[in-house]
Amino acid sequence: MYRGEEVCVDDFQSDRAPDKRYRTAPLKGLWTHQKGGFFHDGRFPTLQAVVDHYDSCFHLGLSGTEKTDLVEFLKSLPKPDEQ
Repeated sequence: MYRGEEVCVDDFQSDRAPDKRYRTAPLKGLWTHQKGGFFHDGRFPTLQAVVDHYDSCFHLGLSGTEKTDLVEFLKSLPKPDEQ
């Protein structure tokens, strides 16, 4: 559970939660966000946008190739119906 400032986003949605925090979805649920975007409000339309956001937010310093590799790894995770 995270406050908005911890993941570099506003608290608009988290302020509505009882504990005022965002819940990070587990990777197993990654594919439920393919439609409508990623994150709590769909603000990131693609996995690339999510990776770019976290790279910037946490100052990871990932290269373009590393970002692409990470996106491809995430896309390679099995969908729930494939497990």
